[in-house]
Amino acid sequence: MKSYHPLYLRFFKYYHAGRYWEAHEVLEELWQTQRDNDFYHGLIQVAAIMHQLKRGKVRGARKLSASAIRYLTPFSPETEGVDVRRVLRWLNRCLEVLPERPRIMDPREVESLGLGTCELPDMASSINRSPSR
Repeated sequence: MKSYHPLYLRFFKYYHAGRYWEAHEVLEELWQTQRDNDFYHGLIQVAAIMHQLKRGKVRGARKLSASAIRYLTPFSPETEGVDVRRVLRWLNRCLEVLPERPRIMDPREVESLGLGTCELPDMASSINRSPSR
């Protein structure tokens, strides 16, 4: 199995625990050392979208979806264990389903739109073999 950076693996750990803000922050820490890595930038935005959706901030989620598509498209179909095609389908669905107005909705209304969670791989098995930070 490929060896991944511990911060990359921690991103998935937080993401799958529903701790989207922490996932965003930990991958941003890695991205700060590789500012030209648009793949990481796109994943950071996916976590931020999930954070926004849980808070009902649909306008922000729409904007982030559009930019995440731009960042991630060159990495399709798969990069670093992520099915980028699947992520892009989910991002496009966000743009189709999320209303342009209002800016904020009740989180239960957002949930009723049926977007669910953007599916990312569970890297837990890799985390157990990687050194901690």
